[in-house]
Amino acid sequence: MFVEDGLEEMEGVLKRAEVGRIALCDGSMPYMVPVNFFYHEGKIAFHCAWEGKKLNLIAENPNCCFEVDEFMGEVSYHYKARCHLDYDSVLAFGKARVENDEEEKMRLLQLFAEKYDELYRKPVSEGGKRFGKARLSECCCVVIDVEELTGRRERTVEGKRQKTMWRHRF
Repeated sequence: MFVEDGLEEMEGVLKRAEVGRIALCDGSMPYMVPVNFFYHEGKIAFHCAWEGKKLNLIAENPNCCFEVDEFMGEVSYHYKARCHLDYDSVLAFGKARVENDEEEKMRLLQLFAEKYDELYRKPVSEGGKRFGKARLSECCCVVIDVEELTGRRERTVEGKRQKTMWRHRF
């Protein structure tokens, strides 16, 4: 059973996660790869090399799923065996594309840098950095336009598993 619109909870998980996994379609076989990323205003973005399997698959079929998870606490008991962790997880469904607009790519790469490097979060007047145009050719920027988020939270409360499931459509 889904609790409609757990957007705030799911966005929190997406913003805290350091690594996500993009799942793409390779004919009849799935292809999944971990990436560093950021989430902002209904979009997920990451950078990568200018060529490779991810980009080939996105060009063939942009439909994708992106997964993140966050584990809390220690392994707990379930049916007299230690086998459960409390966690939150989010799946983002959408379409992936290469960002070709230079201004938008620069903005996205600045946001990416801000997530992983404190110097990019600081104002320039305080010694902070900005992503420069000269670096745009160094990497490809992929954007997932998210169409739907689903999430799941599992907690152990008084020895019993409690599940909350969320969904948000953009």
